[in-house]
Amino acid sequence: MENNKINESIATLQRAEKIALQLNPEQGLWLAFSGGKDSAVVYKLCQMAGVKFTPHYSVTGIDAPTNIHHIKSFYPNVIFEHPKENYFQLVEKKGLPMMHTRFCCSRLKENMGAGNVVIDGVRAQESTNRAKYNEVMVRSRRVENIKKGRNRSFTEIEENEHRCIKGKDRIDVHPILRWSSADVWEFLLEYSVPVNPCYSYLTRVGCMYCPFASKEQLTIYEQEYPKYKQRLLLAIDRFMKRKQIDGINTAAEYYEWWKSKKTLKEWMKTK
Repeated sequence: MENNKINESIATLQRAEKIALQLNPEQGLWLAFSGGKDSAVVYKLCQMAGVKFTPHYSVTGIDAPTNIHHIKSFYPNVIFEHPKENYFQLVEKKGLPMMHTRFCCSRLKENMGAGNVVIDGVRAQESTNRAKYNEVMVRSRRVENIKKGRNRSFTEIEENEHRCIKGKDRIDVHPILRWSSADVWEFLLEYSVPVNPCYSYLTRVGCMYCPFASKEQLTIYEQEYPKYKQRLLLAIDRFMKRKQIDGINTAAEYYEWWKSKKTLKEWMKTK
């Protein structure tokens, strides 16, 4: 693992802490912790940097029990945040989230940490959208900017903009933005950071029944945690009692259509 990347990340955290303590001196940095490899790296980096931070985990309702157990076992100081509505309640109202209408993240995760400096394990390598990020961003309470953060520099934040962080606004800092996946795994091994056991059968640790989860991942969730699928089908059934979908008659059919990641018209041809 390259020492310069580690040192740069530590410097980023130390600089972010100075702003965080102005906004929330009791808590310091708000670490958005998932239990996955990237947030585990950031947690360890915070310890190495000697910064004040508080880790938070957003409980969605579709959190893999193995992940919850891992967090409670190795990170007992993590604060579990419960949103007003969990994933199943949202499905009852809106149906399953689609890739182009991914309402779940904004309702269950992205609104957490308001008024704070939020640090996370986001990496540019993960998507073309994240590749456009700066290490520092501002998420505004204004509707048009809630999901799309605005790139900033530390200097802009330090000199002026931190004074404007109010209400649902927050400053996002991505200390390992330029790290590769190989960097992450090498760091975990080198510093003996506990690895989430979910990685023994999954390539990612995240919400079960995420619209970005592959069909293979969804099949694993069905097999490993059958009670969650039963609860999901119940939520879909309640949704379908309020909204009819042409060509779909049962919750099981709705789920299979969603899992296929096809349009309804395409799926109907293969039904």
